[in-house]
Amino acid sequence: MNFDVEIDKEGKKKSKIRTGGDDPEEIREILNVVSTEVPALVKNIFSALYDPEIAGNFGKGIGALYQQLKEQGLPEDMIKEIVMNFSESFNIIGKALDSDLVRKAVEKDDDDDD
Repeated sequence: MNFDVEIDKEGKKKSKIRTGGDDPEEIREILNVVSTEVPALVKNIFSALYDPEIAGNFGKGIGALYQQLKEQGLPEDMIKEIVMNFSESFNIIGKALDSDLVRKAVEKDDDDDD
């Protein structure tokens, strides 16, 4: 199996997996690995994102940021905006993963574990 990267007319990358001759068995094997490994990977990412210890450290970080900005004499409305932007920046991954497609993949993996 080869992996090719092509650049189209707009300069965007296109990726293609090229098999050694479109062998149906090889394609079936690739799809089988993807269908079993991807849901488990997504589930592990969710677990890491919502781990209580990680959440606690995140909360402490937000508190420390707020305190440092307050000690520097910034106006309260500016502090709140900075802290909100900071906290939202960490939620980007969670929002991206919180989609129907990802949720279905995780649910499928949970069903397969039973």
